[in-house]
Amino acid sequence: MKISFIGHAAILVETRGVRILSDPWWQGPCFGVQWWIYPQPWLQPLNEAKPDFIYISHGHSDHFHPGTLRRFPNTVKILVSSAIDIGAPLAELGFEVVALPPKEPREIAPGVKVEITPTSSGDTLMVISDGQEVCVNLNDALHTAPVNVQDGTVQHLLGRYGHANYVFCGYGTASNFPNCHEIPGKDNHATASHRQAQFNAMWASIINRLQPRWAFPFAADVVFLQDELFWSNESIRNCERPVDKFRALFPTSRTEVYDLAPGFIIENGIVLRKREFQPLSNAHLRETKATDIVIANRTSESTLSEIEKLAKLIRHNVIICQKYLFEHSGNYSILISLTGGAAGIEIVKVGSSITVTTVQEPIERNHYELVFTTRFSYLRRALTTPYGYEIIFVGSGGIWSYRNSAAAARNLHRELTPLLRQADTPPLSRFGTQPVWLFYVKQAIKRVIGRSEPDLYDLMAWTVFRE
Repeated sequence: MKISFIGHAAILVETRGVRILSDPWWQGPCFGVQWWIYPQPWLQPLNEAKPDFIYISHGHSDHFHPGTLRRFPNTVKILVSSAIDIGAPLAELGFEVVALPPKEPREIAPGVKVEITPTSSGDTLMVISDGQEVCVNLNDALHTAPVNVQDGTVQHLLGRYGHANYVFCGYGTASNFPNCHEIPGKDNHATASHRQAQFNAMWASIINRLQPRWAFPFAADVVFLQDELFWSNESIRNCERPVDKFRALFPTSRTEVYDLAPGFIIENGIVLRKREFQPLSNAHLRETKATDIVIANRTSESTLSEIEKLAKLIRHNVIICQKYLFEHSGNYSILISLTGGAAGIEIVKVGSSITVTTVQEPIERNHYELVFTTRFSYLRRALTTPYGYEIIFVGSGGIWSYRNSAAAARNLHRELTPLLRQADTPPLSRFGTQPVWLFYVKQAIKRVIGRSEPDLYDLMAWTVFRE
């Protein structure tokens, strides 16, 4: 088995005459113009011969990237899980889609079996076995998953495959949180490093439990070129690395870990081409990505009537989500500020009333506890297309500016989550199906016995303040 690292989440596995590529993305940015791949992918193996199969792990656009997929002939077959709903849009691109049932290995060529298994939040993993070696591609499927999902998945993989030869596991942190959040006194660098350290430790833990012969962190070759987030590139990429965390925690492990870079090749357990991660320089990034930086920061104007149409959609969502929204007991005032827009959208909750109003510029932003600044095009996509909300809540589609730390402690960004999407049905209660008092009792018991999991989107838990 020969494995070449192309870049980000793309690896090319070649075995028994079959070539299987995963999650190709390199033809332009994704999530609008928010995420840009860096360093550049190594495409030489794909220029020599096209893959026979392409595995798409899930629907996020750094994994399912139509612009890149269109570069392949439609003779390539696409492998997906039957448990997630990405088959139809892939078929619309002209590909034959092979949807595999969960946990059911399929022989796709003589002696080559693949298994695609879902984990949580619409994500999947893939296992390739050729009778001699096993490669596990976890991409984003485990390092942010709940503990019970991790436990069940690890148990399944070990039970069926034992200790795999190769494991590729993601370690990236969602760019939206907490790096897109501004709070007076926040230490941006320390906060970004603190957040990344959580996922580095999770990567190390997963690898230790699986105990493969070789392990590789990947699926995080992303930089942010918009002015407001450019600072974060060095903070995220140049802090502690997942392989360093693994070696520190498990110094006697039999697993060899490589902090690989595009162009790395391993075949039958022998490294043929060693390419490793290099620290990132923002100065170098500005020099080499000058044209892309201009594109990433280009904005357009929007009129009052255009903005009013979006406000109308948010009012519709308030009605649908009313029960959920009133589970938040306090009052709040939030402004959605649109870059280049003639107006903003004000959302105010007072008691049992929530109003949505357009407010013409100039606007006194200090009146609001939270100001969310985004682009008109991003908000429109979030409100009018299926999964469009990902451009805001998965990507880095705006800046969340809190008036003070007290407002941030209320996590008001969560109140916009059900509103800034195409809503047809009300969201589930934030307390589940149980009474509110029982929810809090269970949370308290879990904390006492040490069974509580970290809340990955509690702003104050992940923010580091300057001393």
